[in-house]
Amino acid sequence: MTGTISDVQAPQSNKTAYDGLRDVVAGGVSSNMRARGVAAPIVVDSARGARVRDVEGNELIDVNMGYGPHIFGYADPDVTEHIAAQFGRGHLTGLPHRLDRRAAELVAELVPGVEQLRFANSGTEALMSAVRLARVLTGRTLVLTFGGHYHGWSETLLRTRECDGYRPRPLAPGMIPEAMAHTLQVGWNDVAAVEAVFEEHGGDLAAVLCEPVLANAGVVAPAPGFLELLRRLTRSAGALLVFDEVITGFRVARGGAQERYGVEPDLTVLSKVMGGGFPVAAFGGPRDAMKPLAQLEAFHAGVYAGNHAAMAAVAASLAKVRSLPALYTELEALGAYAESRVHEAAAAAQRTLQVRRVGSVMSVALTSPATGAVDPGGHRRLQTACQARGVYFHPIPDEPWFLSTAHTRADLDTVAEVLAESLAEVAAEGAR
Repeated sequence: MTGTISDVQAPQSNKTAYDGLRDVVAGGVSSNMRARGVAAPIVVDSARGARVRDVEGNELIDVNMGYGPHIFGYADPDVTEHIAAQFGRGHLTGLPHRLDRRAAELVAELVPGVEQLRFANSGTEALMSAVRLARVLTGRTLVLTFGGHYHGWSETLLRTRECDGYRPRPLAPGMIPEAMAHTLQVGWNDVAAVEAVFEEHGGDLAAVLCEPVLANAGVVAPAPGFLELLRRLTRSAGALLVFDEVITGFRVARGGAQERYGVEPDLTVLSKVMGGGFPVAAFGGPRDAMKPLAQLEAFHAGVYAGNHAAMAAVAASLAKVRSLPALYTELEALGAYAESRVHEAAAAAQRTLQVRRVGSVMSVALTSPATGAVDPGGHRRLQTACQARGVYFHPIPDEPWFLSTAHTRADLDTVAEVLAESLAEVAAEGAR
């Protein structure tokens, strides 16, 4: 039979499979973060619920969960069956589809700050478009961001954490040196620095852009009153407040961080949980804010934006979120249980872990006994030891754990046991 792809392959190890990938895929991955996520070689064969199975047949409890979108676990049939059915009816025509309205209505119903929206393919695309829209609406160009917040890899938002004054530097080789000319940056929760920026640059600011819960440099909640401060200052200066809820949307509450903290932005960017792991994102706000797009006075495009399979994923994922009134209460309880078990594991091994959590998003990082600071090398060794024992999380301590309804307390007990054993192993290695 021609034109088919066979899944039947000779048995192979994770190492040989990964080496084979590297022959034809640059670095063996299609994202730099994915390369950084492989401390010890692992190549996935399948994933279901809270577990991944590698090409050697090993099954691992996963608390990384695809960087967060799988709030109901991998291969959730309530979502995947709808997507599969839509593929049978055609997944891309480039024309409006009946599912567009259903998907958008669910977002608007659940997220306080959204009345209208546009769909995109990724958080990076949606963030680029939201910032461009803010510049159209204000007639200004300057954007204030915060250190450690990740807003995708576009030219004006991919920046270093270090600044020259308020000016960050381009993060990646090949970026235009002047790319950061219209981007400012201060520390997260730094009230004095924010007030100083508004005092000096408030009249030139198009937008303040933030993750309302910092979740890309460990998990750091907003300090009490900080989001309210941003809301007050942006309104006073005529700038827009833009929430990057790529991670927090439908994750820390039904309506995202803006519902959890009671602060409504002018524009919201969403992805991850919204599509249940399917590549889809959105940006939106009140009708007045979206008016330039509705009247084609601002620009946003993309052949695959709003494709019918993606709309099926959004409609199915958010319909399930909407149907479960106790979902976030249960995830909060699961997060609290995981947090307590991790602390117990650290105590049993007589090591210190930095643990910070908001809802079902939790950062766990090994710290140095000598300095108390996060120990990236030690954390990477800890991750490798845990992976060998059947638990996967990202080797970079900045990357959070994401819990799902597929995780059970028994799973978390196993994670804690593996963590304690691995902490003891890493401590013994350090003592030699």
